[in-house]
Amino acid sequence: MRRVFFNEFNVRMGKTCYLPLVSGLLRAYAETSQQIRENYQFMPFLYHMDNLPKILSNYDQPDVAAFSASMWNEQLNLAVAAEVKRRWPNCLTVFGGPQVPHDPFDYFSQHPFIDVAVRAEGEEPFADILHRHLETDDFSDIAAVSFRDRRTGEVKISRIERAFKRELDSYPSPYLEGLYDDLVAGANETLEFQAIIETNRGCPFLCTFCYWGRGGLTRKYRYHDMERVFAEIDWCGRNHIRYVFNADSNFGMHQRDMEIAQFIVETKRNYGFPEKFRTCFGKNTDEKIFQIGLLLHRHGLEKGITLARQSNDQQTLKNIKRANIKMSTYRNLQARFNDKEIPIYSELILGLPGETIDSWKRGIGELLEAGLKNQLFIYLCQVFPNTELGEMDYQAQFGIKTQRIALNEIHGSVRDDNWVAEYEDIIVSTSSMSLKDWRYLVIFSWSTMVLHSMKTGFFVMIYLLDRYGVKLSDFISYVTEGRMPVDTGHMFRAELAEYNRLLDGMLERGLGRGTVMPDYGEIYWDVEEASLLRIAENLDQFYTELYEILIAFLSEREIAFDPEELREVVRYQRACIPARYPPAVTEHDFSCNLPEYFDTAFSSTPVPLRPVRQLLRVHPVDFAGDKKQFAQETVLWGRKSGTMLVKATYQRTPVMPGSDEPMAKVS
Repeated sequence: MRRVFFNEFNVRMGKTCYLPLVSGLLRAYAETSQQIRENYQFMPFLYHMDNLPKILSNYDQPDVAAFSASMWNEQLNLAVAAEVKRRWPNCLTVFGGPQVPHDPFDYFSQHPFIDVAVRAEGEEPFADILHRHLETDDFSDIAAVSFRDRRTGEVKISRIERAFKRELDSYPSPYLEGLYDDLVAGANETLEFQAIIETNRGCPFLCTFCYWGRGGLTRKYRYHDMERVFAEIDWCGRNHIRYVFNADSNFGMHQRDMEIAQFIVETKRNYGFPEKFRTCFGKNTDEKIFQIGLLLHRHGLEKGITLARQSNDQQTLKNIKRANIKMSTYRNLQARFNDKEIPIYSELILGLPGETIDSWKRGIGELLEAGLKNQLFIYLCQVFPNTELGEMDYQAQFGIKTQRIALNEIHGSVRDDNWVAEYEDIIVSTSSMSLKDWRYLVIFSWSTMVLHSMKTGFFVMIYLLDRYGVKLSDFISYVTEGRMPVDTGHMFRAELAEYNRLLDGMLERGLGRGTVMPDYGEIYWDVEEASLLRIAENLDQFYTELYEILIAFLSEREIAFDPEELREVVRYQRACIPARYPPAVTEHDFSCNLPEYFDTAFSSTPVPLRPVRQLLRVHPVDFAGDKKQFAQETVLWGRKSGTMLVKATYQRTPVMPGSDEPMAKVS
């Protein structure tokens, strides 16, 4: 029997790791052929990252080695394949996945140990390769397959496209075929699996930075039968899979998606699993997505609802072939989600062609001022193979320059020094954004997320906007540029210095952007998350300095303000930020209705600030000083779930101690 080894190295996140979906799909379809079953032996999946010797110790007389190459494992795949070919020269090495160029001539030249490259979907091409390999290694007439002639070394690039096939269920489910049963049964306290499912394939959109629609060659939708979808979800529930990621491109756009969401809820009721269901919601959120989000939220399943933007600049959107919903619609949706206390988050990508300093600041200001209550995620623009953004002509058109940096998978386990390094390519300048501009906007964006998304200045900014009409981008610029008086803002200046140090390392030495903080867990933290963890070490000093910064900012602009009211706003802000130790004071008396004012600020019926005394009672989690638990529950679990802030209730004052007057929940 000829031995087939699947290599699909997924990121470890502590004790959790994804089951190898691609490998399972390839094997499940291949085994529908009796000829393949009779001639090939499929070896155990190689599915998580490790050092090279340990991975290779699993190999023994391979005949075929298949590699699923993604950004997080490409270099490891190449290193394993090179060594496999050195030890077993007759082993057929087959590469597929989003990192493999659809026109792989240069890829073959750079990596002489690769024999075959598969374009886009792999089930049928891989089965065809196995069939042909039994007789010859001439794959020239197999659609979507390119290969190196073993006799002459000539690279033959396939131009044959595989016919579009709507019968997606012709590809069996690895879950239902039992291909993961042994893995799940063998899991213990040191290993826990997460699962990826797909209910359909395809994406109708042509965003130039994305592989899904254009690169995946699957703009038309194809659907798995609902019976299969339900059976896979049930499998996850029965096997106690805590976290399920749905790989659909636009979940919620299809009528049947509500049925799927309802079945996930029923599955959790039956088994207690999955605990969380993460999906990529439709690009243009509508009523269907709102109702699905509401259902998942009510049952504690969702990890936040996306209201993605990527850019708010019309020229940039045109350049990347994307259209967003109107900001008026966006505001209404935000208010509806906020009224139901459903956490939502928005996304922007820094570095897209056409973006300028002014357009970027304006876009961030528009999003924050539209009522974004939970999270704004700002990503550095990555360049992927097989996307329009990755093409030389497109890059030349928009003056795109890139920088390769080490890939530190955010929230993934810190890479062992003996592991093969991985990389990402990010845009650092365009014809509309110089390197200097880009660098400034990176720091501006990190500062924005520290103040808004990490919540350190969240309520303060609500107050500045509503009370004084301050453009939030102006305040963020003031802090980012260090324009506060020299004797104020020492902690924020320290963070700015850290940002500049990180950027120096990225631009000069190709270092990654993930931050390692061993006291808080052996994972990579996002830059803004690391800032919060450092600030949390001395919250009282930070908020003393923030008050001084606000005084200087408002005074410089000759804005008349009440210093005592401002002090109370900062005191409210401080009371709502979690800490490793519970605060000594859990009751805060305010001379105006700040708790109600902030609680309703993002609802469809906001309450104005009035001179009505109110008492805020905070109900903090006691982390007993445990840094890892504090970071895990506050940032890792709380960020997208909208649970970063301390839980609190409030009531009007004065009241007698022990009063039974009802308290309103701060949402």
